[in-house]
Amino acid sequence: MLEQILKCQNLYKKFGKKQILKNVSFELNSGDILGFIGPNGAGKTTTIKLILGLQSITEGKVEINGHDIEKEFTKAISKVGAIVENPDLYMYLSGYDNLKLITKMYKGIDETRINEVVKLVKLENRIKDKVSKYSLRNETKIGNSTSNNT
Repeated sequence: MLEQILKCQNLYKKFGKKQILKNVSFELNSGDILGFIGPNGAGKTTTIKLILGLQSITEGKVEINGHDIEKEFTKAISKVGAIVENPDLYMYLSGYDNLKLITKMYKGIDETRINEVVKLVKLENRIKDKVSKYSLRNETKIGNSTSNNT
């Protein structure tokens, strides 16, 4: 049986009177891949921000690993890593050096875990390059699923 890692039910988002999202629903299981494709203004980034709890949901529900993003935010978001729009990285440092700096803010992340993640995202050959040399793509990582927004 597949483990459900993300569930979005009947998501609606309004900014004032403007309807941004209307009745968006989908589920992701462990190992699934979801890509958001659409023109500017279609609601791709808004959907991602609702999932991450970065914007309030007008109506609907988001669950990550069985935890409601609004009622159990800390539990829901505890295994989520995301870069939405422009990442705040030190462009003059390498990807590896940026990761080492970021891990100082969290307990229990050692060099072994950094290397696991680098291998997972297939950056072994580029992790020592300066971040300014990387291309930029909007990506969200939740469990074993990745959503690309390019």
